[in-house]
Amino acid sequence: MMIYTPGPTDVPPRVLRRMARPITNPDLDPAFAKLYESTQAKLGRLMRTRNDVLIMSGEGLLGLEAAVASLVTRGQKVLTVTNGVFGDGFIDFVKMYGGVPEVVRGAYDRPVDPESVSAALDVDRDIEVATFVHCETPSGVLNPLREVAAACRKRGVLLIADAVSSLGGTPVETDSWGVDVCLGGSQKCLSAPPGLAMVSVSERAWEVVRRRGDSIPSYYASLWQWESWWNKRRLFPYTPSISDIGGLDEALDIVLEEGLPRSFERHRQVSGLVLSGCRELGLEPYPRSDAFHSPTVTAVKRPAQVPETELLRLMEERYGVMIAGSWGKLAGKVLRLGNMGYNARPQKAKRAMRALKLALKGLGFEGRTSCN
Repeated sequence: MMIYTPGPTDVPPRVLRRMARPITNPDLDPAFAKLYESTQAKLGRLMRTRNDVLIMSGEGLLGLEAAVASLVTRGQKVLTVTNGVFGDGFIDFVKMYGGVPEVVRGAYDRPVDPESVSAALDVDRDIEVATFVHCETPSGVLNPLREVAAACRKRGVLLIADAVSSLGGTPVETDSWGVDVCLGGSQKCLSAPPGLAMVSVSERAWEVVRRRGDSIPSYYASLWQWESWWNKRRLFPYTPSISDIGGLDEALDIVLEEGLPRSFERHRQVSGLVLSGCRELGLEPYPRSDAFHSPTVTAVKRPAQVPETELLRLMEERYGVMIAGSWGKLAGKVLRLGNMGYNARPQKAKRAMRALKLALKGLGFEGRTSCN
């Protein structure tokens, strides 16, 4: 079966072979510490940063929580910029850790307006931290990270940016754009298995973390623990996921060997192929304009006469391709194809489109039928 979802994706055999190597004791083996440092350096190249990059054992959402837990204090106002499920999730994290979300909300089917961010920051000068999602995976919308980062940097506001489903598939210039905390996950455009969160931390953000120290109300989600243990003593605050980190290291080699410009162009081309194929099937894209689409995930409106559960089951069981529905307010309304990472290849995209065409036809959807 081919997993053509927007994360996890299919994993290259090369990564799986790397993960099958014998494990070691990461707390005692200096070779593992060298591997961890080497993987950190590769992530820095991917994220375009010279800042520290931590690899935390936990799905990408751990990085979002750790950023909020470590930078947001009780009663602190936080600008939470949202036009989707994960932007709304940042609101929940801010509340969970005692912060006060000041929400800039946009429509789910289009990007956030950077001017609305600037205006909100001009109105409330007490805001010191902002949260933002680059690619809203549930809706397939790519948001203007560079412009929002510039608005925050101009006003001295720390920016936490979720780039989990964009890193490796579209440009993310952490340092030159001024992103203070950039967040990634292993299972999206890198096509490694889920289980690792990547967190780059600027010096400005580290200053806040150091001031808070052990007052951060978490251990596992505390960046200060990493500062205290790994950065200062080269010891891990908890046992890292050895095989997952080996797989991530191999996945990064694949991306960096190809080169980021080529990876971005491949994602752009395959995204266009999937989008045009969906249109030929009579499916309407969810984002209002093609200019709003992320090149890593394609989201289309579910035809009213096609039951989602039956469509997904038929594709998986009869045609061997798994695609996804969506979440939150978009649950039952949107279908998603993950043209990211190892899946961002024409042959895989064509296989997914053929399966979608046959499944729709089997359920009586009378859209146009050419998808080659």
